[in-house]
Amino acid sequence: MPALTQANDVIRARNVSASECYALLGHHPYTSRQRIFDRLTSNIVEVRTDQSDAMALGSFMEPYIAKFAARRMGIRVRAAYRTIEHRKVNLCATPDYYVIQKPMLMEVKLSGIMYGWNEDTLHPHYEYQARAQLACTDRDVCIVAALVGATLYTIPVVRDLEKERVLLETVQSFFDTYVLTGIRPAADEPLTVGTVTVTKV
Repeated sequence: MPALTQANDVIRARNVSASECYALLGHHPYTSRQRIFDRLTSNIVEVRTDQSDAMALGSFMEPYIAKFAARRMGIRVRAAYRTIEHRKVNLCATPDYYVIQKPMLMEVKLSGIMYGWNEDTLHPHYEYQARAQLACTDRDVCIVAALVGATLYTIPVVRDLEKERVLLETVQSFFDTYVLTGIRPAADEPLTVGTVTVTKV
């Protein structure tokens, strides 16, 4: 996780973030449409100064996981420090690492959850965090490097323009329907995106 800076927090205050965007598409274990709405309409810049033990441990281990993953994959990475806004919709992303001389990113995870660490079973909130990062940075691949117990997984999330289109249209629809009108979404209220209705899984 890049350093928590006031500049990044200001950008995040007006956008759906990559780490929370899947809550608009389905079930997210850590947030919801209602919490995103409350954050975006509070008119308060959320300056994060404290971390849970899990977050602090993840931040401490992140550079070591990234270095090991890069060495295994034969690539070089550099840490990212800025939150990037999408050019057209209110979506932002703060990548962990850029892969040097390749159109790739690396997202680092430290997890105690032992399942869901391959291309077919990657947790969708992690998959769409990666997809939002690709959309905001215009990269082609995001490597999810996850240390789970004593095993390192490196899962490539390849840019998929159809999935990206649905994500971006969903973010736009969320803003148009709720954030701009000031109407808080109900817990199970479906979100209409074009001709498609997105309901919670």
